[in-house]
Amino acid sequence: MKRTIITTLLLFLGISVYAQISDTSTIINIDGEKVSKAEFLNMYQKNSASNQSKIDRNDLREYLDLFINYKLKLKEAKRLGLDTTKTFLEETNKYRQQLAEPYINDRTITDELIQEAYDREKEFVRASHILITVPNNATPNDTLIAYKKAMMIRDKAIKGEDFSKLAIEYSDDPSAKGKQSSDGKTTSRGNGGDLGFFSSMTMIYPFENACYNMKKGDISMPIRTNFGYHIIKLTDRINAPFYSFDIKHIWINNENHSEQECKSLIDEAYSKINTLGFDSVAKAYSDDKYSANNSGWLQNQRPHQVPAEYISMLVTMKEKDLSKPFQTRFGWHIIKAINFYYLPSLENQKIEIENRISKDMRSYKTIESFAEKSKKEYGFKEDKTKLEPIIKVVTDSIFSGTWQKPKNFNGTKELFRIGDESFTQNDFIEELYTSQRKQTPEYLPTFLDKFYNSLVLGKVVEYANNKLEDKYPELKANIDEFRNGVLIFAITDKMVWTKSLIDSVGLESFYNKNKENYMWQKRADATVWSIDSTMDLKKVFKIIAKCNKKGLTNDQTKDKLIKKFNVTKDNERKTFNYIWRKFEKGDNKNVDNVIFNNNDIVLNDNSKNIIEIDKNKSFRNYIVVFNQFIAPQIKTLDECKGIATSDYQNYLESQWIKDLRAKYPYNVDYNVFDSIR
Repeated sequence: MKRTIITTLLLFLGISVYAQISDTSTIINIDGEKVSKAEFLNMYQKNSASNQSKIDRNDLREYLDLFINYKLKLKEAKRLGLDTTKTFLEETNKYRQQLAEPYINDRTITDELIQEAYDREKEFVRASHILITVPNNATPNDTLIAYKKAMMIRDKAIKGEDFSKLAIEYSDDPSAKGKQSSDGKTTSRGNGGDLGFFSSMTMIYPFENACYNMKKGDISMPIRTNFGYHIIKLTDRINAPFYSFDIKHIWINNENHSEQECKSLIDEAYSKINTLGFDSVAKAYSDDKYSANNSGWLQNQRPHQVPAEYISMLVTMKEKDLSKPFQTRFGWHIIKAINFYYLPSLENQKIEIENRISKDMRSYKTIESFAEKSKKEYGFKEDKTKLEPIIKVVTDSIFSGTWQKPKNFNGTKELFRIGDESFTQNDFIEELYTSQRKQTPEYLPTFLDKFYNSLVLGKVVEYANNKLEDKYPELKANIDEFRNGVLIFAITDKMVWTKSLIDSVGLESFYNKNKENYMWQKRADATVWSIDSTMDLKKVFKIIAKCNKKGLTNDQTKDKLIKKFNVTKDNERKTFNYIWRKFEKGDNKNVDNVIFNNNDIVLNDNSKNIIEIDKNKSFRNYIVVFNQFIAPQIKTLDECKGIATSDYQNYLESQWIKDLRAKYPYNVDYNVFDSIR
C-alpha cells in the first residue's frame, strides 16, 4: 500500500513538473541569454537531415552541443564588434531590404499593375496630343493660365476644328511643327501632334492611362503630367495582331528629294524587286543608311518604333507579303513582312513586366498603398497649417543650394506624427537645409508642399518598415538567421580559416606532431602512355621498350614516336601523351590493372623496366612502363598541405570552442530538454 502511494505521488509530481514546461521555457542559458525550447526545437528541425516525425534522441544530443557552440561563437563575434563593421551592415541591410520588399510593395497592387500592363499589350492605340507646358517654377496662377489655355484649345477641337492644325499652332511639343532651316525652308515635317501607335509602358503612365480609357475619336480633358497639360485625341484603337515583328523596308526620304523624285524613285525601286530581289533593291535605293546595307532589315520592332502607316499596312499583311509603295510624312516606303511574333503568355512575361514596372512611375502606387495602410495602422496625424511659418523663412536661395537656416527660428510645433515618432517644424527645417541642392527654381509654396508630401511618405514608410520584424515573426526569424550566419562566417574566418593560412609556424608544428597521419601507401613509380587507337600498338610498344632500355627520358621517347609515325605538330598531344608519377592503388585504373591487380606477374623493388599493355577497345590504348615500387613513407608537408591545413583548422576550432566554453558560463535545463519528443 505504501509503495503504491509513493509511486502515485511520484507520478503526480512528474506530471506537475512537465505541466510547467512549455515552448517558452528556457532550455539553455548562455551568459545571461535565455534560449527557449521553441527556438531550440525550431533550429533543430531546420538543420536536421532527417524527415522523420519522431526525434532521434542521439541526434538531438549531438545537435545540443552544436547549438551551444553556435551561440558561443555569436557571443564572441558581437563582443569583438563584428556586427558593427561597415561590411556586415551593408551586407545584412541589403539582404533585409530584399526580404522586406514583398511586405512593403503591396502584392495585390503589383499584381493588378502587371495584369493591367499585360492586358494593354493586347491592343494598339494611336493618339495625337497638344502639350501646354507648365514650368517647374510656375505659380498657382501660372498653372491656372496653362489649364485655361488647354481648355480653350480643347473647346476648339470639340467644336470640330482640325486637331493637327491646332497642334501645329498651339502645342509646345516641337515635333508637332517640324524643323526649319535659317532660310525658312522646312527640313523635316511636323507630326501635327500624331504620336503613332503604341501599347503598354511606352508612354508615361498618366498619358497611357488616359489613352486606354478613351474611345476612338474621343478628346480628353487636360491631362497633367510632369511636362504640363496634354489634350489627347484617340485616333485609333485596334486589337494587336502581333506583339513585335521583323520587316525589311525601302525608304525614300523626302528630305533628300523633291516629292516628285520620291514618287519616281519608289516606283522605280518597286518595279525592280521581282527581277533583282528585295535585298539588292534596298541596298541600291533606300535612304535608311542603317538598314540599307543589311537588306533593309528592321528586326524585333514594336509599334511605337515605326511610323503609324507601317502598322496600318502590316495589319493587312501576312508573313513574306510585300506592300505596294505608300507615303508617310517621312517620304515613300515599301515594306516586306518577314516574321510576326505573338504576345507571350502572362507567365512568361510576368518577370519582365514587373521589372519594367519597378522602374516606372506606376511603381509608386504600391508604395503609396503601403503608406496609406500604415497611416491608418499607426495613427498618422498632421497639421499642415504649421508649415506657414516655415514658408516665410525659406528663400529662393534654396534652389542654388545656399539657403541658411534662420538662427532665431523657434519651430517646436508638431507637423505630423506616426506612431510614437513626432516630426516638428525644426525637423522639417533641418531636412530642407541638408537636402538642398542646385536645381531649377520653382514657385516656393508649391516646392515646399511637394517636399513636405515626399517627406511624409518617406517617414511613414520608414517607420512602418522598421516595425516589420515586430509584425511578422517569420520575417524577423529569416533576417536574424541571415545576420547570425554572416557573423558565424566572419568570426570563424577570423579565428580559424584565415589564421590557418597565415600561421605557417603553427601549421608546421601541428604537422610535426601528427605526421604519422599523413602516409603514402605503397606506390608504383610508373609511366602511363596514352596512344590513339589508330596507331599500330605493337610497333609503338617496341619503340617504347627500346627507348626504355636505352634509358631515354619520356620526352625523348615521345620525340622518337612522333618522328617514326610522322605525326604533325597539331596532332602530337592527341596521338601520344603520357603521365609519369608515383601511383598509389586507386590513382589510375591502368596502373591498377597492370600492376596492383595483376596476379600473373611478380613485381618487386628489384623489377626494372617491365612493360605491359592495357588494351582499350574505345578510342585509345595504354602502355604502362613500370620502374619500381616505393615503400610506404610519411608525406612531406608540401605533399599533404591541403589535408593537413584542413585538419589544422579542425584543431584550431576545437581549441577555440574549449576556450569559449571556459569563457562564457552556460547551463542546460535537462528537464526541458528531455521534454522534447
